[in-house]
Amino acid sequence: MKPKNLVLPSLICSLLTGCNNNNHAPNIEIAQPNHSAVVTTQLSLTAVVSDKDNNLKEIKWRQISGPAQATLEVDGIKDQSIEVTLPAKAGEYIFEVEAKDIWRLKEKSRFVITAQSLEEAVFPQLDKLLSDTYSESKELVPGMQALVDFGIEGQVWRGAVGYRDKDDRVPLLIDTPFRIASISKTLSAGVTFSLIDEGVITLDTTLAELVSETDMPSGYQVEDFHVLNGVKRGGAITVRQLLDQSSGIEDFVSYLSDLNAPDTRSFQAALLGTGEDIPAVWHSDLLIEDLLRRGITQSLGDMPGEQHLYGNSNTDILAWALEKYTRKSFEQLLYERVYLPLGMNNTYMDQHEPARGDDKIVEHYFNIAADFEDIPPALYGNHNIVELGVNTSFAWAGGGIVSTLDDLNLYFTALHQRTLVQDPILNEAIQSHWMPVRSQEGISESYGLALAKYQMNGFESVGHSGFWGVNAAMVEPLGIRVITANHQVVSDSLYDFEYGAIQLLHKLGIKGAKPLASGK
Repeated sequence: MKPKNLVLPSLICSLLTGCNNNNHAPNIEIAQPNHSAVVTTQLSLTAVVSDKDNNLKEIKWRQISGPAQATLEVDGIKDQSIEVTLPAKAGEYIFEVEAKDIWRLKEKSRFVITAQSLEEAVFPQLDKLLSDTYSESKELVPGMQALVDFGIEGQVWRGAVGYRDKDDRVPLLIDTPFRIASISKTLSAGVTFSLIDEGVITLDTTLAELVSETDMPSGYQVEDFHVLNGVKRGGAITVRQLLDQSSGIEDFVSYLSDLNAPDTRSFQAALLGTGEDIPAVWHSDLLIEDLLRRGITQSLGDMPGEQHLYGNSNTDILAWALEKYTRKSFEQLLYERVYLPLGMNNTYMDQHEPARGDDKIVEHYFNIAADFEDIPPALYGNHNIVELGVNTSFAWAGGGIVSTLDDLNLYFTALHQRTLVQDPILNEAIQSHWMPVRSQEGISESYGLALAKYQMNGFESVGHSGFWGVNAAMVEPLGIRVITANHQVVSDSLYDFEYGAIQLLHKLGIKGAKPLASGK
């Protein structure tokens, strides 16, 4: 018989630790205790936990150490597998799994994850992707530039391959400026956003409120900007409708199909030596007078706000109207309200103002193929537009801006992070106002306030593309910004790179994004 003074400790031992009933601690087996992964990616940690006595009470997971706090997804108190999303900082992370039974006997094991930096694990793969994409298209494409901003401080990949021009073989650099074509529409919209932010105008401000009859070209009234079935309603067109391209007004740029359009006249002048009547610079008043004179706003098919109809006319009419309203040139408005506040030191309106930064822009090419309808055969061929000196000043606010990878990234960063616009109502409109453009199996396209949105195959791209072979977009759910340029009209190599980068980053699980399905 035990002494009485030993009964209580013995009972406590029996109840709390199972020391009198031969209870065993839980067992933990880990097949893979060491892992290597890329920062921001998600991976699974698995521990096989068993308890010989069927007394398992709980399994706990926690982070022991690391340069930053990871995210652990734990559903229950007995999870034997969890998902870990790594932070943006590279380094060694240690995680612990602890199993405890009802008698408080414990067993612990640890996982070690080496988180590789983006520079180490991803940047070389993007370098190769850009090089491979260029190699497959270099017979037509002079060179390619690209930027991927991971939305993490300091984590921006940049690349450039090929040449600034095909003939002189001057290497293309990541900071070589280039014409951004219709991405200009998004930058030009920044002026409008700034004026709305200040309360000067709203999205519902009409043309009649911005422009007086004395501002109009001789012989025209504000109402002449929209004529449908003989009824004039141009003055009722709103800022919103000009931004989302739903005014009903057709494009004044013809893509060489209209012999009287500024673009066709400029190309013919450069290639055939004609067009003595072409102005040295297509300034805004000339552009507006030209589109009215050519009947671009006559015999329209849609009411304002009824249908998306893409073109340069809407952007240029809005920019011209803001000039009249503020009594400042649009180039000055862009500089004061967009470039200067954001530090875009290498961006300017081509052929309308002096260059900022390097004035040696990329020499982009337009391949006019024989299957172009109504094109004089003399225009066929892959033409160096810069070398020929084509007067592209007609592109103006809708497509005439020159910029760089980094300057464009500054603008789209401010736009997507909602620092460009302070007004919460306007910010919400920029994010949520969309007009359908087309929808087909696996692809949905819509257009908003000078932004295009594509949804396909599990990801969403919001940004803008441009005629000269350029594209800039925010891609979700990766949370990245991608800017790509190949400076060649009708070559898909820039989209091949962009989609390849999206596939790569999905496969790696950047930002915890799930892999894409196969196929484009």
